[in-house]
Amino acid sequence: MPTTACDPQTSKDWPATPVGEYCQLIHGNLILTEETADHSGLAGKIEMEMALYLREQRRGIVRRNIAFSFPGIVDADHEGVVPDLCFLPNDQLGRWRGKANVQEGVIPALAAEMLSASTRSIDLKDKVEIYREAGVAEYWIFDLDEESVRIYWFGENRQTPVAVQSFGNILTTPLLPGFSLNLPSIRRAIGLE
Repeated sequence: MPTTACDPQTSKDWPATPVGEYCQLIHGNLILTEETADHSGLAGKIEMEMALYLREQRRGIVRRNIAFSFPGIVDADHEGVVPDLCFLPNDQLGRWRGKANVQEGVIPALAAEMLSASTRSIDLKDKVEIYREAGVAEYWIFDLDEESVRIYWFGENRQTPVAVQSFGNILTTPLLPGFSLNLPSIRRAIGLE
């Protein structure tokens, strides 16, 4: 399904989107996107690896497809994102509301997106701006077609990725000391070989 923009919306209207739709609010437009089986498999494997690490290290939680509204950003009434995967450190868990449709004022330390044709421009441009402005420290963009990961560390470079890793590498992050993501193993596990 291609990305479809609906009538301009606000973050107050956003949670009332149709049940079962995967929606994000980007610049006041309700964007409907579709997740493929490969993207879901990749996000699931990464979530599992992070969850195993966090079970031992207790630095926070990892979650998939959680809606966020960032009240502190410019035009916050017209922005609402749903990262494919995010890491929330312990210092954000006091604001976490497990029964809320949208997490407001909770800032993930790490957001990750699985790039697809329907979200390409949003993930590569709009979400870079939104996450950077919201205070997300690190942003990963996984590209299954190119078998690469763009890595942003907004504290080091606010405009461009600090690195682009191939799926042949081991991915680490200073946010999770001792954690490593074996991309070749994940590539095999989701059937990309």
